[in-house]
Amino acid sequence: MEQIKLKPVFVKTRNVRNFEVMMDGLALSEGEGRLGIVYGRAGRGKPRTSQWYQANNGCIYLRMITVWRTSELYFLQMLCREVGVLPPYRKGPAFTAFTDKMRSDPRPVFLDEMEKLPKFFLDLVRDLSDESKAPFILIGEDELLGYMRQNRKVWSRTFQQLQFDPIEIKDIIIFATETAGLKLTPQVAKLFYLSSEGDFRIVKRDILNLVQIANAKGTTEVTEDMAKIAIKTGLAGR
Repeated sequence: MEQIKLKPVFVKTRNVRNFEVMMDGLALSEGEGRLGIVYGRAGRGKPRTSQWYQANNGCIYLRMITVWRTSELYFLQMLCREVGVLPPYRKGPAFTAFTDKMRSDPRPVFLDEMEKLPKFFLDLVRDLSDESKAPFILIGEDELLGYMRQNRKVWSRTFQQLQFDPIEIKDIIIFATETAGLKLTPQVAKLFYLSSEGDFRIVKRDILNLVQIANAKGTTEVTEDMAKIAIKTGLAGR
């Protein structure tokens, strides 16, 4: 049997489909500044989904960096670079340079791990969205929702919200089939689901372990014992 390899296939889980619906909803208010929020525990595919959407729809994706906590200027300069504008060296000109550029092409902007930055950055994002007329989608863990709700001006501009749920058993079956050609029964997939607690990253790691086991056995038919070994191997690295 030919060696099985894990192919880099993007699987449209229920979270991904809900993400597309959310973006369609934001598009209905085209022409005015508005915010969206995507939140949930780590490992549920939020960054990967937004990066996939960005790559296929000409959007902007920016992951927050911890060193920006004390500098709005660095944040604004990076946004300028993302839209092809030479970043000014002061906050006011950098803000204007970015919003002027975006007004001519108001693409969605994804800001990932937004909870890393102080809460006052939310007001800056609100101003950026108002002035550019572009939708800004803030991505983060559960606490981000609380931060936004505490800021009335920010929350009143939040037109869409989406919580990423744990990956489902049927998603695990589809992922194993599409990326590796492995056939999982619902009972086997449930083992991966329970072990990972719905964390997509852990599922990917365990499926990679499963691929190695399947290659050693020369089969694409996965038994419960094979799944348990793959999971146990993954647990050793946690």
